Amino acid sequence: METKDEVVFPNMQLSHIELYVQDLAKMETFYTSKLGFVVTDRGEGQNGMVFLSRSPQEHHQIVLSPMQSRRTLESPIDHISFRVKNIDELKLFNSSLKSVSGIRLQAVSHGTTWSIYFYDPENNRFEIFTDTPWYVNQPCKFAVNLELSNEELIKFTENEIKNMRGFSSKSDWEIVHKKNLGALG
Repeated sequence: METKDEVVFPNMQLSHIELYVQDLAKMETFYTSKLGFVVTDRGEGQNGMVFLSRSPQEHHQIVLSPMQSRRTLESPIDHISFRVKNIDELKLFNSSLKSVSGIRLQAVSHGTTWSIYFYDPENNRFEIFTDTPWYVNQPCKFAVNLELSNEELIKFTENEIKNMRGFSSKSDWEIVHKKNLGALG
């Protein structure tokens, strides 16, 4: 009789959603004026992504994306994102997902996070991430190797972002973000 080692997975928290939008200005106005979200970052140009938050702990809870949906059946959701506590937990999920035959898996950093993106069996896109100790203006995205040691991954990421716009410690960014949230916090 064959026995399988059962993996005990750590807790994940839902972090944010990214929505495909047709009228970026209208959607931004709705979320900021009717629900009190604050714009935390904005991509370049008229059709740049807009990052919104109402939480002092979250850079973004909603991302408005004017890009055309990748799905053949129209869906307003680009991906659903879950937060884990640390790099080791992220690596556990990465290893588990790598064992799935044919899965599309992408390991990246957004400067503020280390993330894995993947598609479930029905082609829904998910992200699992953990925070870095830094902040950089968004959007930011570059490939990372989760096979590196934690120390090597940290050093690689810092070297990639230390000269980017907005680079600071996460704690310094949180102070500014809490001020921008004003009465919400």
